[in-house]
Amino acid sequence: MAPCKLADAWVDGATVVYVGKAGGRNGLRQRLTAYRRHGTGQRAGHWGGRYIWQLADSDTLVVAWRPTPHASKAEQALLDEFKIIYHGALLFANLRNSTCNR
Repeated sequence: MAPCKLADAWVDGATVVYVGKAGGRNGLRQRLTAYRRHGTGQRAGHWGGRYIWQLADSDTLVVAWRPTPHASKAEQALLDEFKIIYHGALLFANLRNSTCNR
C-alpha cells in the first residue's frame, strides 16, 4: 500500500480537520500540546497532526471542542455525519480508517 499524497487526503469544500478525541482531566491539553510540539519540530511522542502542519495556513487554524460525557459515541456520530455529507470521505488528517500508510 503506497502512502497518500497530502492532496489525496484533502476534502474539497470541507472546513473541518480532524484532531480526534481527548479524554481525561488533561486530555485535551496534552493532545493539543503534542500537536503543537510536533508542528514546531519538537519531540511529541505523537504523529497526529503531520497532515495539519503541512497546510499553508496552519498558523491560522482555530481549535474548537465540545465537552461530552460519551466522547467515543459523539466522535463516531460526527465522523459518520461527515462521511454522509462528503460522500464517504474521511475528515482531513483522520488516518484511523484511511487506506493511506501511517
